Amino acid sequence: MFVQRHSIGTRLNLIIGVIFGLYLIVVSAVGYVMYRQYDGFSNLASTHFGRAMAAAELTRDAEIIAAEVFEIMVGSRRSISAGNQRTENLASLYQTARDRLEQLGATEQLDSQTRAELERWQEPFFESLSQLGDQLDREESLRVFQLQRFDELFLLLQQLPLDSLNSFSTNEHLFVSHALAALTSAAAGMSAERPGHIEQLEKSCRQSIQRMQALPMDDIKWKRLAAKFDLVLPATFESRQPFLQNARATLATARHTRVLAQKLTSATYNYHLQLKASAQEAIADYQRLIRHSLLGLLLSSLALIAVTIGAILYIRRHIVSRINRLSHAMQDHLNGNPVPIPQSGQDEISVMGATFSVFVDARREAERQLETANQHLHQVNQNLKELSVTDALTGVYNRRQFDQKLEQEWRRARRQGENLALIMADVDLFKRFNDAFGHQQGDSCLRRVAQEMLSQLNRSGDIIARYGGEEFIILLPGLDLQQAAQLAEKLRSVVYALNIPHHSPSGRVTISLGVAAEVPCQERRMESLVHDADQALYSAKDQGRNRVCLSAPEVSE
Repeated sequence: MFVQRHSIGTRLNLIIGVIFGLYLIVVSAVGYVMYRQYDGFSNLASTHFGRAMAAAELTRDAEIIAAEVFEIMVGSRRSISAGNQRTENLASLYQTARDRLEQLGATEQLDSQTRAELERWQEPFFESLSQLGDQLDREESLRVFQLQRFDELFLLLQQLPLDSLNSFSTNEHLFVSHALAALTSAAAGMSAERPGHIEQLEKSCRQSIQRMQALPMDDIKWKRLAAKFDLVLPATFESRQPFLQNARATLATARHTRVLAQKLTSATYNYHLQLKASAQEAIADYQRLIRHSLLGLLLSSLALIAVTIGAILYIRRHIVSRINRLSHAMQDHLNGNPVPIPQSGQDEISVMGATFSVFVDARREAERQLETANQHLHQVNQNLKELSVTDALTGVYNRRQFDQKLEQEWRRARRQGENLALIMADVDLFKRFNDAFGHQQGDSCLRRVAQEMLSQLNRSGDIIARYGGEEFIILLPGLDLQQAAQLAEKLRSVVYALNIPHHSPSGRVTISLGVAAEVPCQERRMESLVHDADQALYSAKDQGRNRVCLSAPEVSE
């Protein structure tokens, strides 16, 4: 009952009834006067009121035209699509309203100065509007040309073999570096605004191209690629200046058009004010001559009652009931009960139903896409998590992950009173290896050494991490010094057994290892354990490398 009493239909019927009752009271009071002035008011409605409405339409048309100009200024893409036909339509709309005023004889009563003001601004405005349309067309053509230049830059970028950089020579690396620098300068030049900035970017681009061409490249593909860069990139800067000049000219034309639109609107509004004042004066005259007609008032009241009852029945049948059905369907959908959405008819209610149907379909599609996106995001997060704790070169943990694991194991060993051991390993004379065999072979050597040592760690809590450069560190929870020393000697042996050639005393790649172990206590810090292992490693290097040294006096070779 509460819902029915406060529904839109009930309130609408109540408002109509109240207004109708008030109207009958007012009409009864002024009926006599209205009857006496019926003829005069008829004349007023057919002449002055018609002129005032026509002037109001003219003012509205001027406002629409001013709004169209503002739309052109703030959203050129929407305005361009209409072309010059849009300007002709606006001019025809405005002129039609003026012709109607001419037919009503309004201009005969207007001040000649006001009429001249309209003529003064109307033609220049539409000429300026047409020029603005042409200016926007040229700007769009230049924008399309700019996009083509961007496509050419992207095609050049795709021709660079960036996925095989590790196999390039030094000159090829330099070539790719100069090519990327030239592409960057050209792309920046496509969005630069100031001429000085564009000239600097063009100079930088040409210098990069010259450096590319100066490189001694044996492969003919690099020379052809350099020629393409020299042909395409300078042309991107040549197209930027005309685009900027046209954009400035378009802005100047739009401002001029906006000023003319304001002038035309102001003149049209003054036109309307004069007609409005004339109509108000006529109304005041006819109010003094009003006649009342009880019979006419009675007939009008009966007709109004009939029309009101008919309107109420029509509203309840064709509006209220349909709105209720649509509301119930929407509520069912919100409660998770998908029912058919009423969409019959060709009015606003049917549009609401169709719109809500589109919203429901879009929501279902959005939920499906959201679920897919969440799954993809979860997978990406897993991949990122793995990458954040792994050294990209060797495939073992990185130093940051080691520091976190060391802190966890240190606290656990201190609580449980257990041993915690560290082994710090260093590839002997690695700089000499890089100098002799190159950095790529050096990277390969580090990967093999790291993976070989990782294969010897069989316990779940043991971890190996790259500590920096050619240094590795192994965390061994629960092992004492001697157990850790035995594992260190095993690691030294397996690396030695790899038999990787090296300009070293042994003729192969070897490692030196330092071992430290202790039961953590409150007085000691975990950095002390790392320091002890590091000192033991230096002892192993001082004693000739390819050996294991302990932080205690005992030395295992």
